[in-house]
Amino acid sequence: MHKLYWSCFRAAGSLKTINRDVLKIAESVTTVNRSLSINETATALRPFYFVVHPDLFGQHPKEREVNEESLKRLHEYLTSLQKTGKATPTELVFFVRPQRNEDLSSVKVHLHSESLRTTVTSVLSSVHLPLDFVHNIPKKRYKPVEIRWDPSYYHATGKKNPYKEYYRRKKDWTLLDWLQKNTNKAVAKRQLCQQIQQEIAVMEQEVISQIGLKKLVWKNDWGFIHCLASLKSFQRLFHEHPGITCHALKDKTLVFSKQTGVTAQGDIVLSMEAVPTDWLKMLSLVDAYKPMVNRLPYMESKLSGLLANIRVIRQDTLIMAEEYELLLNQILNILRRSQADVDYYLHDGDLSHLQLIVEGGEAPLTLSSSGQFIVPATVPGSMIVKFIADNKEMAFTVLQDVELLLKMENVVQEQCKDRLELTSISRDESVTPKQMISCCERLLEDAVYLSAMSGGSVRVSNYYAVMKDGGVSIPWNWKSDIS
Repeated sequence: MHKLYWSCFRAAGSLKTINRDVLKIAESVTTVNRSLSINETATALRPFYFVVHPDLFGQHPKEREVNEESLKRLHEYLTSLQKTGKATPTELVFFVRPQRNEDLSSVKVHLHSESLRTTVTSVLSSVHLPLDFVHNIPKKRYKPVEIRWDPSYYHATGKKNPYKEYYRRKKDWTLLDWLQKNTNKAVAKRQLCQQIQQEIAVMEQEVISQIGLKKLVWKNDWGFIHCLASLKSFQRLFHEHPGITCHALKDKTLVFSKQTGVTAQGDIVLSMEAVPTDWLKMLSLVDAYKPMVNRLPYMESKLSGLLANIRVIRQDTLIMAEEYELLLNQILNILRRSQADVDYYLHDGDLSHLQLIVEGGEAPLTLSSSGQFIVPATVPGSMIVKFIADNKEMAFTVLQDVELLLKMENVVQEQCKDRLELTSISRDESVTPKQMISCCERLLEDAVYLSAMSGGSVRVSNYYAVMKDGGVSIPWNWKSDIS
């Protein structure tokens, strides 16, 4: 008995020690003050990149290699500061672009500050670049970060947990449970929209036949009422200006979206947020876009030739002809200066079996899940070429797998549509063909229990939702309570 009392006494003493340690940790937590945002840091350092970028040292391979390594270490240092507020002090060496007939010179940059503002200032000062941009950025004051401790902290200290509701486990839906709860809502929305959908379908056919459209496409998240209103407005515009409308749209694809213009494919896009007078202005200017649209395949061919005949393809997403031409111009200029890298890394090989997509500057340089190289138009040419060389075998393997998976996906989708009596079944771009196949196969296995889906449309994504038209969104990895 005495031993039991002693054990309890020791345990109580240990708990007090733990409580004191936890409270010390809580009191020592501080917030990280990042005086510059990521975008502000990148903008401030842009002049520095212009004088030390490796692409400027094509005739000086050793100096180029030094700058590549130093830029990599500088990026790691800045990333560490942005994420944690701390970084290991380091010293970097950069060669600076020579002016006129001057010899190459080098500078040393000492990085030891835990402030982004001070670090950026130090880097710019090392090559005598102006600091006006940095000085004009106001210093920000950050409120202390609210700490959300684990429930064990509140249990150990005896304090009240203000987030108790947050930690309650949310219901982990099975597909049947979710359908039982939401089918009536989906059916009600579907019935409400059915009449409007029929009216839209009739008007679409009238517009297509009257104008001679190739097809009419909707790419927006507006409801059916807005779609119907847009169609009626467009039909009035056609009756008032039949000559302009037919001339601009005959044998073309008309897209109603959130922007106005001509796509890289030559499709005519009208914004549902614009007024008919804006549509008329756009339709009057369609002929002016023809030379630009016709130039794009030629530019893609030039780009392909600069990268060992790689196939340049376009994404399914809407991209305007003007924007795409600018991107192609940018990347063509970059790669024309990097042909030495193409010869070095690709060894006069042929990449016509691979695919490349040109993206905007914010996109990452990456290999997509479908096997295409996603290349931003602002990345240095040497980086693009090396990335393609390092990943070409993997890209070819993924492309072959995806081609087979897409065929399998089409088959299993049709089976699902027929067996579950769906009006349509599709997937989000975030869902891969492999995930879609897995989802459809499991739907077929449980089809006898999923009669609630009959007559509706299904969108396979990463979440459950009832959509505006009464269709349902389900996660590709939905849980079954049958198997």
